[in-house]
Amino acid sequence: MEVTFVVIDDTESIKDHPLLYTLEDKYENVKFFLKPEDGLGFVSTHLELNMIVLLDIQFSATDKENGHSVLKKISEMSELIPVILWSGINETEETFSDFINNNAFGFISKDATIQESMVTIEKAINFLKTNLDNIIEDWIISKEEDKNKPIYLTSDGNSYSLNDILKEIRLQTEIGKDFSKKLNSLTIDLLLRGKENLNG
Repeated sequence: MEVTFVVIDDTESIKDHPLLYTLEDKYENVKFFLKPEDGLGFVSTHLELNMIVLLDIQFSATDKENGHSVLKKISEMSELIPVILWSGINETEETFSDFINNNAFGFISKDATIQESMVTIEKAINFLKTNLDNIIEDWIISKEEDKNKPIYLTSDGNSYSLNDILKEIRLQTEIGKDFSKKLNSLTIDLLLRGKENLNG
C-alpha cells in the first residue's frame, strides 16, 4: 500500500527532523506545508490518496487556522485520514480532550525517539490497511475493467459506478457510508452462511 504523509507545520527547520528523514527513506511520499491553509487544500483535493497527517498544534498568529481547526476540518472531510498531533508542547488534558473529540489518531512528541514515533506511525498505517472502508476501496480499485459500469442504484433512482462509489466513500457522504454499511452487512451475512454450511 502506498501512503502519503502530509506534514503541516509552520517551522521551516522541522524539515530536517530525523522523523521526516526516516519517513522519506521508508515511504518516499512526504509532503510538507508551512501554512495550515495549504495543507488543508492539499488534503481536500487529494482524498483519493491513502494519507496520514502529521499536524503541529500551534501556528503563527497570522495564520487563520490552528491545530484544533485543521483537525476538525480534516475530520469533516473524511474519517478515513489518521491525523497524528506532532508537537513539542505539553497540552492540558482539557485541550487534548478537544483533539480526541475531533478524532485525533494519536500524539507524537517532537522530542520522541524514532522508535517511539514509529510505533504510532505504524498503527496509523495498520488502520489504513485494515479499516473496512479502505478494504472496500482497495477492492474497487482492483476492478479496473468494471469501474465505470453502474452497480449501485439508490431509492431515488440515481445510479453509481464503482468510480462514483469510490469518491463517495472517500468523501464520507451518506451514499458512501450507506454503500459501505450494506456491503459490510452482506459480507458478514455471506460469511455466516458459509460457516453454517461448513458446520452442517
